[in-house]
Amino acid sequence: MQNHRGEILRKKLDEYAKEHAVSILAIAKKASYHPSSAYRHFEKDDLSFDIIHKYGRAIGHDFSKEFPEMLTEYGFSLEEKEIYSSSDLAKCIKEKELWQKKYIELLEEHNKLLLGKLDQKNG
Repeated sequence: MQNHRGEILRKKLDEYAKEHAVSILAIAKKASYHPSSAYRHFEKDDLSFDIIHKYGRAIGHDFSKEFPEMLTEYGFSLEEKEIYSSSDLAKCIKEKELWQKKYIELLEEHNKLLLGKLDQKNG
């Protein structure tokens, strides 16, 4: 027997709403649904995994825990873990410094040009 997807979604959204002091309607809006759609979604026992996934993203919950077939059949999951090494962090810091330096150089050049224009206009 299949689980009633809408009821499971409702239960999880109610828990989230209570814990975070938000309304179901606000969650629906965050999931890009019209607020009244949420209640229609709760009534569907075969609610689309696409819809469930959107709600999951809105509340930061991986519904593949409640619906394991969601992951195997559709590939939906919020747990897309990436492993970063310290060399990645060092590389990012160097790249940030490079772009920061480039930005400062361009900003200084821009200021020189503005001052030149002001001198021409005043002089």
